[in-house]
Amino acid sequence: MLLALQAIVVLSLSSESGERASVSYCLNPKCPNPSDLSNSHRDVCRHCGSELLVQGRYRVVRPLGGGGFGRTFEANDRGTLKVLKVLYKHHPKAVELFQQEASVLSRLIHPGIPKVDPDGYFTFLPANFKEPLHCLVMEKITGSNLEEWMKERDKKPLKQEEALNCLKQLVEILDKVHQQQFFHRDIKPLNIMRRPDGQFVLIDFGAAREVTGTYLAKVGQGQNVTGIVSPGYTPPEQINGKAVPQSDFYALGRTFVYLATGQPPTAFPENPRTGKLIWRDHAPQIEPDVADVIDYLMAPFPGNRPQNAQMILQCLAETDPTQGHSSGANSGFAFRRHSTGSGGLSGIPTSGQNSTGRQKTTGSKLRRSQSKRAKSKKDLLVAGSAALLLGLTGTQLYAYFRYGYFPANPIQVIASLPGSRLLQRSINGQAGSVSAIAVNPIPAPSKKGSGLSFASASFGTIRLWDQGTGKLLHTFVGHSSWVRSLAISSDGQILASGSDDKTVRLWSLDGLFRMLTIPAHTAAVRAVAISPDGQTLVSGSEDRTVRIWSLPTGQRLLTIAAHAGPVNALAISPDGQLLASASDDKTVKIWNLNTGRVRSTLSGHAGAVLSLAISPDGKTLASGSADSTIKLWDLKTGKLRKTLRGYAGWVRSLAISPDGKLLASGADSIKLWNLKTGSELGTFSGHGTHVTAVAISPDGQTLISGSPDQTLKIWALPKPEK
Repeated sequence: MLLALQAIVVLSLSSESGERASVSYCLNPKCPNPSDLSNSHRDVCRHCGSELLVQGRYRVVRPLGGGGFGRTFEANDRGTLKVLKVLYKHHPKAVELFQQEASVLSRLIHPGIPKVDPDGYFTFLPANFKEPLHCLVMEKITGSNLEEWMKERDKKPLKQEEALNCLKQLVEILDKVHQQQFFHRDIKPLNIMRRPDGQFVLIDFGAAREVTGTYLAKVGQGQNVTGIVSPGYTPPEQINGKAVPQSDFYALGRTFVYLATGQPPTAFPENPRTGKLIWRDHAPQIEPDVADVIDYLMAPFPGNRPQNAQMILQCLAETDPTQGHSSGANSGFAFRRHSTGSGGLSGIPTSGQNSTGRQKTTGSKLRRSQSKRAKSKKDLLVAGSAALLLGLTGTQLYAYFRYGYFPANPIQVIASLPGSRLLQRSINGQAGSVSAIAVNPIPAPSKKGSGLSFASASFGTIRLWDQGTGKLLHTFVGHSSWVRSLAISSDGQILASGSDDKTVRLWSLDGLFRMLTIPAHTAAVRAVAISPDGQTLVSGSEDRTVRIWSLPTGQRLLTIAAHAGPVNALAISPDGQLLASASDDKTVKIWNLNTGRVRSTLSGHAGAVLSLAISPDGKTLASGSADSTIKLWDLKTGKLRKTLRGYAGWVRSLAISPDGKLLASGADSIKLWNLKTGSELGTFSGHGTHVTAVAISPDGQTLISGSPDQTLKIWALPKPEK
């Protein structure tokens, strides 16, 4: 296993700094005397002939430490002391991780993250070396790491206010990191610095991982991913090689325990039944409300932890009656009405909110009184009632209640959930990890069901469900890998599925059999779409092409070299003339479906474009991206109309209602938008993790959502005000 390079930082500048700055340490690992003082002020090492003034500006002062494939040095950058990390072994995986760390840090501009200049990464070739050394120069943080800081305090536990200050700063840092689609994977006191001014800094990004579809697919399929383990801080899933972004929150909670108790988490036992750390008796200064939030962070199962940093800030705000709810935070299950003026949703009360959409602050005595009742039988009964309304399983209810989804006052939380009545049905555990949804536009006569059906996709399997009852109607099995996309023909007869196994398969929804397997692409198929007349099938792939096929024969009509990156989504205009494709290359392209010629390229997203939807009138194209935004375009002119913001995570799915008034989006929650004005109408929350798929029924009355939490949820859509 690769060992991450440790970024060891000097405690403080000493009186010897000036003397050290004049020393020239040789980076050549084969140099017989790299620390020879006679090399001071020389530009070339007198022993091996290697350059001592690296890149013409960095003079290495002294080694700081090392491990794995490299070492860390203090370097003088024209009078400023910095940290230089050097990779000595030219191992491909080590180089990849090293370059990844350089890329992450150069993009993250935050006082809580070591600064790396755009040219901070470079290679250096010592004398008589065949392969270059990989180098990374970063800001040198003055101060102590938390382990050293606690030793200076004689390991005296922090007061609650001090510990919360550290926690909030680190949550904000992680929010920045996660927004760039990376997670740290090695949060612990040793990797957190404290500047003299009290600013905390997260260091050592050598173990950071990028959150990509491929990575999550590996984890979802049970594949182990190489990582590091720090006893007491590393969560169970990471120890098993299946780290996810929520793994950072577990380690953050364990770090809080260390600060609040003065003892490492390994000093405390775990409940053998729940896996919960038993630490509270050693931190009497921490109020129960705050301790609930910390236990929420440290939930043994990642799906039971906060799903993003904003949820943590929201929970912390709930523990402090002097604070309102953070703008943009999303920690509940509620369908919340926003103050939007015209175009709002009718019939949705706004209990507990003021005209600005912020939660009203209740008196501290009332909140504390209600908090003390949080685990009473009465509140458990109310929470159980909420579980029935929300379609939660017993395990989910237990996790949400125990780990702080009702951290301060379950009665108040449930009372503020008017949208819970909009959840008609939750299908739990039977659907697998849901990757796609398609709704059948044609009702089918049925004696046992509603006649309305929809399909959901997961690993190797497609399931057909009755929309009204939630009953499983049929299971299609045939793909050998993840099914990434589904499409149903306008006559309701053919279901098309695209898979990571590089094929597109056609299924009969009438006879419930496989009609055809098309070896469609040279890489995974991420998107499929069927034209309104049912005569044409389109597929998009990781091989960067779009291919057009005849239905139902499967004859290939055209191959388009569409994008510079994988094709993630497709949409066809209602008149069947235009095709939109979205890609990792951050663009959307509009094509003539008949000729395959590009009509326009839409640029503006700062991340991969993951989802598309076209309005029923064919005038508006919506695109969702990994940059956490939704953009509304004029389909014919390609002009950007509006950019919708409100998410912290990727916008993976979009759907537009048949009347063209509502836009639904799936990311870390489900949001509804007024398609005409772009105003946010409200939020559905309830899935245990991010939402991968949303779809709206043909009558516009029902929203269906799916998630990797292995649930499907069926919601009643409120009607927009006229």
